[in-house]
Amino acid sequence: MTTANIDAANIDIVLDNDRVLVRRVTRSGPGPVSSAQRHDRLIIYLKDARIARSAGGSRQTITRSAGDVIWQPASEHAIEHLDATDHEVLIVELKA
Repeated sequence: MTTANIDAANIDIVLDNDRVLVRRVTRSGPGPVSSAQRHDRLIIYLKDARIARSAGGSRQTITRSAGDVIWQPASEHAIEHLDATDHEVLIVELKA
């Protein structure tokens, strides 16, 4: 799967082995976070967030709380952080 990095977001690789890829994604203030095609994954919200997720021609506004853990199947999508607060998540992506 590929990732197009967005300059305003900071994406750090926390762990990369033969089974998982773990990324810490942070962004200060509103704006694009990432545009990516990803495998099945867990998303762990470290801070409250209000994001817009665009995939398959539709756009959805999502509100999450710090501590939320979300399962997301493989997809190609774009994420935009909508609030002026900091955005921080861990993405645990399963490798095929």
